[in-house]
Amino acid sequence: MNKQTVIDLVLPRLKLIRTEMDYTQDQMADILGISKKTLVQLEKGRQELSWTVAVAICALFRESALLRSV
Repeated sequence: MNKQTVIDLVLPRLKLIRTEMDYTQDQMADILGISKKTLVQLEKGRQELSWTVAVAICALFRESALLRSV
């Protein structure tokens, strides 16, 4: 699996992962080390997910049922 494949699998599920973990946008942005504005743009598909943030999501939320399903 290459970088782009991981990004393509994680990005559309970002909001679902956040709601599954019961985090607000502020909390999720803080955990990932990004601004809330960036998180909103990512969730709306207006910005491309960086490899660094994609890896952080996979590592921090590895217990997520959504991530495990893909």
